[in-house]
Amino acid sequence: MKKDLIFDFITALLVLLFLYTGLSKLLDFKTFELSMRFQHLPDWITYPLIYILPPAELAVAALLISGKSRIPGLYAFLALMISFTLYVGAVLLHMFPKSPCACGGVIKSLGWGEHFLLNLLFTGLAAIALRHYRSQRHLAIKHKPYEA
Repeated sequence: MKKDLIFDFITALLVLLFLYTGLSKLLDFKTFELSMRFQHLPDWITYPLIYILPPAELAVAALLISGKSRIPGLYAFLALMISFTLYVGAVLLHMFPKSPCACGGVIKSLGWGEHFLLNLLFTGLAAIALRHYRSQRHLAIKHKPYEA
């Protein structure tokens, strides 16, 4: 029971992160859009991302709330966070001459190293939570009584 509470807390942190960043981007959309236009990505991917990322973060947060959609939500969270972390890692390796942060809210004020560590922390939490919820689901299926 106590273990479940810990994983519910971890999931709540993941939800809060994506709610915060998604809403921050939408509430200050012009700044987000401008930052995205200066990313070192091809135009064919930058422009769709401008309109896809904020709603995607909110959708992933919504998936994480319900127990029935939590596992797909954790996979989606991990996919986004791994992508974000790889980009921040590339910035830290000086693969781009100049890179503005297109993150939302106060996360934008972090340095790239702090940003990388924060991303690693949340990626790790999501991976641990995914492992827990998958094992819980596996146990529930394994011990489900036969229904005729």
